[in-house]
Amino acid sequence: MSQNNRTIWWCKKSKAAYGILLPLLFLLNGCLATPIKPSNYKLDEIHTILVVPVESPPLEVIPDLIETRFPVYNQYQYQSMPYYAFLDKKIYKNPGGILIAGLVSDDDSVSLEEPHYISASMEKFASLEPDASLSENWTPTFILAQEAVSQLNRGNIKAILSEHYYRLPIASGDRNANLGNWSEAIRQWYNQTLSSINYRQSGLEHIDAVLEVGIESYRIFDAQTSLRVLIKLIDPNTGQVIGRISEKTFSVEDSPQTLLSHEAEKFKQLMAGMGAQLVARGFSGLGLPLKASVQPFKPN
Repeated sequence: MSQNNRTIWWCKKSKAAYGILLPLLFLLNGCLATPIKPSNYKLDEIHTILVVPVESPPLEVIPDLIETRFPVYNQYQYQSMPYYAFLDKKIYKNPGGILIAGLVSDDDSVSLEEPHYISASMEKFASLEPDASLSENWTPTFILAQEAVSQLNRGNIKAILSEHYYRLPIASGDRNANLGNWSEAIRQWYNQTLSSINYRQSGLEHIDAVLEVGIESYRIFDAQTSLRVLIKLIDPNTGQVIGRISEKTFSVEDSPQTLLSHEAEKFKQLMAGMGAQLVARGFSGLGLPLKASVQPFKPN
């Protein structure tokens, strides 16, 4: 039985322990490298920043939404028999454009996500790809990058939103609902001390630093929503990582069904609010100037 399936089974048996288990899930996400705080000398040299979103993993929802789409799986015979043994786990897109890793049945009406293939010779390398290639999806790191630009501009640092995103080096065959594949690639990106991307290219000569914004994971665990944001600051001249920090939080709101209904507008608002807080905390930890504080998020 996989770790994800053990978690689903445990949820059915012990829903009262959700509040205890969620913080533990943060700790089980793997090892992230220690933070790096840039020197004051480096910060004084930064006047213009290019903000680049990093490819996001799919959303994880526990318990699996298959039980909502097909209530039959809540019946006794399916609770006593592991239905995940005869259902496939895939990445699908909900009506709000959110990519979700979850169980799918043969009779399902969800829209399956087709991976964006690149040549076999390039898929093992990180690359910058046009944002427009993901225009049909709601990508949380794109929202975080926009928030980072807004906060930096308010702090009198000229911030420019990149028209490209950082594509994680995940082989086409591994771009599936196995969240471990995504976590490994994201941790490798975050732990690097030298950027995989050459940012000293035509049109970027005036950039003093590059800010890459990613997320390690985001999930809805019953009524609790968690998010971990990862931020890296890079010297484009050398490719050296001069700043690195991770921030995490969780919020107790509504059920997955409520958050993801009506094209998931409530969930998107929640992610934007939580993300704004984490970006602000990350900037503070890196020593980047912020002229205005971010107000605590209050969902509608």
